[in-house]
Amino acid sequence: MPTKDVISVFGLGKLGCTMLACFAHKGWKVIGMDVLASSVKKINNAESPIYEPGVDAMIKANKERITATTDPVKAVNESTISFIIVPTPSQEDGSFTTVYVNEVVAEIGSILRAKKDFHTIVVTSTVLPGDMAHIKEFLEKTSGKKCGKDFGLCYNPDFIALGSIIKNFLNPDMILIGESDKRAGEHLHSIHEALVDNKPTIHRMNFHNAELTKIALNSYCTLKITFANTIAEICEHLPGGDADVVTKALGADTRVGQKYIKGGLSYGGPCFPRDNRAIAYSAKKFGCQTPLAEMTDKLNDYHRKERIPNVILGILKKKNVKSIAVLGLTYKADTTLVEESAAIHVVRALCAAGIKVKAYDPAGVPAAQKEKGLESVKYCASSEECLKNEKVVFIASPWPEFKKLSKADFIKHMGTAPVVYDGWSMLGLKTDSELEYLEIGKAF
Repeated sequence: MPTKDVISVFGLGKLGCTMLACFAHKGWKVIGMDVLASSVKKINNAESPIYEPGVDAMIKANKERITATTDPVKAVNESTISFIIVPTPSQEDGSFTTVYVNEVVAEIGSILRAKKDFHTIVVTSTVLPGDMAHIKEFLEKTSGKKCGKDFGLCYNPDFIALGSIIKNFLNPDMILIGESDKRAGEHLHSIHEALVDNKPTIHRMNFHNAELTKIALNSYCTLKITFANTIAEICEHLPGGDADVVTKALGADTRVGQKYIKGGLSYGGPCFPRDNRAIAYSAKKFGCQTPLAEMTDKLNDYHRKERIPNVILGILKKKNVKSIAVLGLTYKADTTLVEESAAIHVVRALCAAGIKVKAYDPAGVPAAQKEKGLESVKYCASSEECLKNEKVVFIASPWPEFKKLSKADFIKHMGTAPVVYDGWSMLGLKTDSELEYLEIGKAF
């Protein structure tokens, strides 16, 4: 059962909007606050302003507990706890800027000057080690009040993946809380206990440890992914080599674990790449060495900008064609984002090599059309249109609809003896006289 709290969420992007929906789904009254009037209007009309599976239905089902506003005074005064989930964009040196967080903090601080009740502020946006201390000072300055006495402050980043935010948010592996004081930590702890469907460990600590934990965890995931991709590359050169067989055995050892130890294209998206660079930046700031993080970043670029494009160019040369169908452009399924997408990097490299590319993605085409280096790509409205009359297809993102494609589908649309290069080893087809099926991380 929910606590007596009313929750306000500052920032109604993909994570903020999903958080709002989940809190309402669990019984809380929630106030969403955003500077975009269009997002506020949609939420007040029981519509989701973002693309994320399940969110629109969840907002509709719980509309009586949800309101949205562009007025921060209403959001703070009518709630007991405020979650801040606004962008902290990466900079050239790998650091993050907290300019948007500071704007929200300044607004909340000024409103707290006149508010008598204790209020808890939770920063969910990813920040760097040391940032929460500055945010605390800024809140005290703008509010004229004392943190821990008049208001509480917590750092509570989420570990979610776009396309499965609801599942990840309600069933986390663990919950991370950096707290200014015990009262604030207990407040947030109680909300999470009532929120989640499972019973994860809740790790409570000081700000610095929590800030480092967030970026360290994602950086470690990138290391595992890149290691698995290196194993995949080696397997491609071994007779009978199969990266899935090798990594499955590796993951069976509890010292390694099964998650993120599967060969594929490379990591991408809005979190992994930037958090990996952020830990390198943070380490350098303190005079520490970061060869692991830096080499992981370089190897990730190698796999998506050189290795995979070169494999595809070799397939096209063998087939004596200079065009290809590419299925999938987003960095993963069930999202519209192409940010740091391996598929985009591969397509860009193919275009630069003079290959004619036809591409289809269920949701990522509008974003892909804005990317540089893809001007020559012909975008299609369906997988059938994309496959038509092509001799080679590369499956670059693991969308569920691509998993439904059969051998008969490829032959029907592509013609005699097509080549299917599966970047995610998800179709499980067999090579025969009618179709050649190639998989990443397997010798061919």
